[in-house]
Amino acid sequence: MSSQTETLADASRLKGPKPDMLAGVRGVLRRRTIELDAIRDIFRAINATADLRSILDTITQTATRAVRADSTSIYLLEPATKKLVLKATTGLYPEAVDHAALEVGQGLTGWAALHRQPVAVRDAWADARFYPIPDTREKPFKSLLAVPLLSQDRVIGAMNIQTHRLRSWSEGDIEFAALIADVVAGVLERAVLYEETERRMRELAAVAEVSRAVIAPNYVDETLRVVAEMAARALGARRCSLLLLDEDEHAYVPRAVFDEAGGPTEEPRWPLDDIPLLNVDALSQAVIVSDARVEMAPGHAGWVAQSGLVGLLCVPVTIHDRTIGIMNVWSSTASDFTAQQMELASTLANQIGLAIENAHLIGNAAIVREMNHRVKNNLQNIVMLLQLQMNDERKVTAKEVLHESINRIMSIAAVHDALAHEGFRLVDVKDVISRVVSLVHANMVRPDQALEIEVKGDALRLSSKAATALALCVNELVQNAIEHAFVDRTRGRISITLADRGGTLEVIVRDDGRGDSGGAAPSPSLGLHIVETLVADDLRGTFQLSRTAQGSIASIVAPISFS
Repeated sequence: MSSQTETLADASRLKGPKPDMLAGVRGVLRRRTIELDAIRDIFRAINATADLRSILDTITQTATRAVRADSTSIYLLEPATKKLVLKATTGLYPEAVDHAALEVGQGLTGWAALHRQPVAVRDAWADARFYPIPDTREKPFKSLLAVPLLSQDRVIGAMNIQTHRLRSWSEGDIEFAALIADVVAGVLERAVLYEETERRMRELAAVAEVSRAVIAPNYVDETLRVVAEMAARALGARRCSLLLLDEDEHAYVPRAVFDEAGGPTEEPRWPLDDIPLLNVDALSQAVIVSDARVEMAPGHAGWVAQSGLVGLLCVPVTIHDRTIGIMNVWSSTASDFTAQQMELASTLANQIGLAIENAHLIGNAAIVREMNHRVKNNLQNIVMLLQLQMNDERKVTAKEVLHESINRIMSIAAVHDALAHEGFRLVDVKDVISRVVSLVHANMVRPDQALEIEVKGDALRLSSKAATALALCVNELVQNAIEHAFVDRTRGRISITLADRGGTLEVIVRDDGRGDSGGAAPSPSLGLHIVETLVADDLRGTFQLSRTAQGSIASIVAPISFS
C-alpha cells in the first residue's frame, strides 16, 4: 500500500507545477513585460525630442501606469537656489509645476535626495520625515515611494510615486522606480543643460533685436516696441508694457505695449508719488504681484480686471541708479514668476536704460550704426561659441560648461568695458588681456595650486574686432594650460608676451607644465578649435602649438588690424 501511495505521489509531481505557482510565474512575467514596455516608451520619448518638458511628462505618465499608482512627480535640483523644484507631475496640482520646492533633506523626497537612496512608506502622513508642500493639493495621497536622481554620482533631483490608498511597496516596485531613475538621470541632466543653452540663445536673440532697433530713425520708440514684444514672447507672458518717466506730468507714462491677446493698448499712468502697488512706496527693484486685481490701487485694479490680466512682474528701468521708467510683464493667471524670468526681464530693462541713454548721447547716425555693428558681431561670437560648445562631445559637467562659457563671455565683456572708457578709439589689448587673465585665474585655478600668470611685452592697440578675437584666444589658451599642463602639479607659471614686429602682431603663451613628458599628447580640444577658427577667420593669421619637456608654447602671428 505504501508503495502504491509513493507511486501515485511521484506521478502527481510529474504532472507539472501547481496552479498557484504557475499563476505567480505568469504574474511576474506580466509585470516584467509592463516594466520593459515602460522603459521602451521612455527611450522613445527621449529619442523623439530634446524638449525637457515633453521628456519629463512622458516619464511621469509612463511610471504612473507601470507601477499602477495615482501620481508620479519629478523634482530637479536648481543650482542657483539649491532647492528641489517640481518640474513635472501626473497627480499634483499642475499650477504648482516650476513653483513648488523642497530643500534637499526636506520631506521624504528630499530625504531620498540627501541620503541618495530610495525610501518607501505605506502611510506617508504618519512618517515624521513627511512634509506637505503648500499649493500642491497632495492631501488625498497616502503612500509614497521616492528615489534619488543621480548622474555621475551627483544628485540632480528626485522622483516620487504616490497612491490614494494605503499601499505596501514591494521590492519590485522599489527596484523598478530605482531603474527608471538610473535610466533617465543622465538624460535629464543633458536635457536641462540643453534647455538652459536654448534659453540663453533666446535671450541673446532678444538683446540682438534691441540692438538692431538702434539704427531706426525713431530709435527710442522702436526700441521700446521691440523690447515689449520680445519680452512678452521670451517670458511666455501675455502682455508687456513700457512706461517712461514724464517729469512734466510727474508720472510714468505708457510708451509701448505688446499684448498677445490683442488687449487694450491704453494703460493707466503711474503717478510718481503714488505708486499703485499696495505696500510698495518706491520701485527700487523688481516686484512680483501674484494677483494685481487685489494687490493694486482700486483704479488700476479695475483696469486689470477688465483687461483679463492677473499676475504682474514690475521691473524698474534705471540709468545711473536713477529710475526713468518701468517695464510691466503681465500674465493671465495668478502665478509666481521664476528666477530665470526675473533675470531675463531685468536684462531687457537694462537694455532699455542703455538705449535711452545712448539716444540722449548719440546724435550721429554713423556712430549709431557702428555701435550696432559691434554689438551684433559680438553677439554672433557668443552664439558661435555656444553652438560649438553644444556640439562638443567631451564628458564634462554642467558646471564646467558654464564656467567655460562665463570666461568666454567675460573676455568679450572686457573689450566692451575698454570701449566704454575709451569711446570709439582703438583698444589697449595688453590691458584687456590682463583683465581676461585675472578672470580665468580666479575661476579656474584650484585652491591647492600656486600658479603665476604674467602678461608682458608691448602695449598694442587694435580694432574692437581684432581685440575681441585675441582676448578669446588668450582665454582659451590659458584655460587649456591650467586644465592640462598642471594636472599633477601645485606650482607653475604661465606667461603671455605681446610684441609688435613692424606691423605684425605676435602673441606667445608659454607654460612650464608637463608638455610632452606626460605621455601621449591630448586630443585636440574645443578650446584649441576655437583658437584656430578665430586666428584664421578674424585675425587672418596663423596659430602653432608645440610641446617640449619644459612645457608648451602657443604662438599667434597676425597682421595688426585697425579696422
